[in-house]
Amino acid sequence: MKTLRAIIAGNRLFFAFWGLFFVLGLILVLYMGKAGSFVELNPYHRTTLDTVFMSVTFMGDGLFSVIVIVVFLLRRCWSKATQVLAAFLLSALVAQILKNLFSMPRPMQFFPPGAYPYFIKDVTHLGFASFPSGHTTSIFALATILALFTPDRRAKLVYLFAGVLVGYSRIYLGQHFLNDVLMGSVIGTLVAVLVHWLFVAKGERWFARPRGNI
Repeated sequence: MKTLRAIIAGNRLFFAFWGLFFVLGLILVLYMGKAGSFVELNPYHRTTLDTVFMSVTFMGDGLFSVIVIVVFLLRRCWSKATQVLAAFLLSALVAQILKNLFSMPRPMQFFPPGAYPYFIKDVTHLGFASFPSGHTTSIFALATILALFTPDRRAKLVYLFAGVLVGYSRIYLGQHFLNDVLMGSVIGTLVAVLVHWLFVAKGERWFARPRGNI
């Protein structure tokens, strides 16, 4: 039975780079503020990049996680499908609770009209659901749980890079501030670790049980 410490130790490279991403992001937010860091991270916009990041951000959509779950089910990877589903649902629940609790304005709602020139028509939203970023929460829950499944270090870093890229896409598209993205990454990562730990501690025996004995 894996302990929580063993899970962390076996994925230290993933968590080390995630920690670096979080610390650097936190320093930027503390130094420049959420508005200043948002503008600093958005110095260059082009129509081509808009299209690219609108595609990238889809990986943080709930539908993308559902597709991954379906793939695992088709491959009869019941335990992996269950863990991805649990991580997705639990992290989404936590994110929604915090969104309603804090009710923070999105960048387009936060900045005065004309203060920021790169909001994208019919893409960037108004509203008070900025903190935390739901898409970032979703992709980090998925990226972390997939990283925990594989022993391949390069694959772990690819999953982490995908999470960071989706997080940045939320800033680029004007949907969230950096602090929203950082908190989303924390929720997604911690929930995924918790789900995986609970599963290997409690659930493995259920999935290992012959189906005829159920």
